[in-house]
Amino acid sequence: MTESVWLYVNVPKGIVKVFGSYDTANEWLCQNDPYGVAVECPVEDKPRSIVPKRTDVQVLLGAFLDARAILSAYLVPNSPRDANATVEKLMDALISDHVLAALSRIERRRRFGLVEVEHTN
Repeated sequence: MTESVWLYVNVPKGIVKVFGSYDTANEWLCQNDPYGVAVECPVEDKPRSIVPKRTDVQVLLGAFLDARAILSAYLVPNSPRDANATVEKLMDALISDHVLAALSRIERRRRFGLVEVEHTN
């Protein structure tokens, strides 16, 4: 069974009300705003969300491990080395769209206080 709440908004007066039932909303409206309307809004059992396949930290860790593997391959003794190709591979690993998006989300969470950052001096 889906439950509902009733929402009333009056922007000019700066009023927002949420009612648990139609009767409560109707009673309040009759007393306070006879011409006002409350709108029914269903309350979902579970919030809709997209579960990411990997967390942002896992994305960054994967990029770091890729970069380490690229550098390790470059530093193998007595093997042919191509500095330009290695730098291109590193840049591809470290600034892919997934990595930049993960960094952006982490920065946003830190900025809004959703992630604790430990500073050491």
